Amino acid sequence: MKQVEITTRVLETLNSITQKLVKQGFQIIRKSRVEDEYLTQYQGTFEQKHILEMLSSSVLLRYLNANGKITKKITYKQKTYQNEIVMTEEKINVNCDDLDMAKKLFLALHFRPLVKVGYDVIVFSNQKIELAFQNVENLGLLVEYENVKDFSDSTEEEIVLAKQQMLKEIKNLNIQTTEKMDVKKAYELIRKQILLRR
Repeated sequence: MKQVEITTRVLETLNSITQKLVKQGFQIIRKSRVEDEYLTQYQGTFEQKHILEMLSSSVLLRYLNANGKITKKITYKQKTYQNEIVMTEEKINVNCDDLDMAKKLFLALHFRPLVKVGYDVIVFSNQKIELAFQNVENLGLLVEYENVKDFSDSTEEEIVLAKQQMLKEIKNLNIQTTEKMDVKKAYELIRKQILLRR
């Protein structure tokens, strides 16, 4: 199954959003803490023009605490892009009891640490859609909206239209966001690291 999602920056506080969504019939259905560490096989230069290449050759080690239930896994995300817009994403997940040993294994296979992404998530639902608000360390507040439809047989044009409609749905809830539909957490944090090194 090919998923389509959007992630955009939120231009207001979580308290403001909570008040708006509760008035519109949304409820908080889940709270979680996510800690991702990206390890990459990429051995080239650490430059902005290579970030997508770095991420495409990466695995992430994920620690997830969702309402007290802890999950650990190794994830690979296969994304297709059109002009830096994520068209589709397929995930391969493997449960992992020991993330420290998994990291040692990947480092022995010549992967190298790339970036750590930590964030708290609050998911709101109105029985029709779920919106995951992510408070990302060193990045700010984002909202992620995953479309439940399978886009395996969709054209690029259909996917772009679906993403635009998803952003419109968020804005119709009176949530203030930017227009960018694909804010990639790891990408943005790596870009910040590169800019700080200059």
